[in-house]
Amino acid sequence: MFFKFEQGSLYYEIYGQNNKATLVFFHGVAMNHETFEFQIIELEKYYQVIVIDLPNHGQSSHLDTDIPYSKKCADIAVSLLNHLKIDKAILVGQSLGSFIVQHIAHSYPKKVIATIHIGGAGLYPKSSFFLKSLIPFIKPLITLIPSKQMFTMFAEHKALQEHTKKYLKKVSTQTGKNVIVHITKDMLRDMVEGIPTPIQQPTLIIFGDHEASFVKKMSIKFNDTLKNSNLIIIKDAHHIANQDNSTEFNRELIAFSEEVIKQNKNINTRQQL
Repeated sequence: MFFKFEQGSLYYEIYGQNNKATLVFFHGVAMNHETFEFQIIELEKYYQVIVIDLPNHGQSSHLDTDIPYSKKCADIAVSLLNHLKIDKAILVGQSLGSFIVQHIAHSYPKKVIATIHIGGAGLYPKSSFFLKSLIPFIKPLITLIPSKQMFTMFAEHKALQEHTKKYLKKVSTQTGKNVIVHITKDMLRDMVEGIPTPIQQPTLIIFGDHEASFVKKMSIKFNDTLKNSNLIIIKDAHHIANQDNSTEFNRELIAFSEEVIKQNKNINTRQQL
């Protein structure tokens, strides 16, 4: 299905029952909604599940490069929830998706029951201004790498299991270098600008035990800045922990989601018609 917004259209899919709590999933750079195929299979039994292709990915439209990417994606996602008459949801973000989730939680706090982050980094406090000096070098560095080699490297350095690597190689090839360059630069800008206050909603931060050390450190720092957060390490998993070890990931996600739903059992997750 497609949701029309001012600059184009957003592709999304809905699974499960619309009378259940809603979980919305946001994928990482150069991926698409299929990132969460193993979550859909399990979670549609218990919840309403929404997966999307972020702008510039999959079947969704491209955004103008002058538009701040993560912030605009947050606005579009909330517009989609309003269109679907969904008052509140649990938001799940993988890497880039974590930034979008944080912008929604900060700018639209009443729409968010809780947040879950996979291989994410906190936007509060903002990162060192030094990161901004790296932005001009992103495109030249990526351009130097032959496309075929780059997409293979992309898969090898983000996944542990062969099925996850195969998926990443396929989808990054489809997405292309230009999108990876643009979004990576925008993520660095996002980290430099940050958000003014830490998110307040109950939060679960997850990374795989084979995750890159700098991402582990950012996730741990992210957890330390929040008052209402838990940190979980998934065994036998890398950056795409939800695919590398979907069984353990789904178990942790369901346990966390059930707890926050129980704590908010009187909330209405559907807008009144």
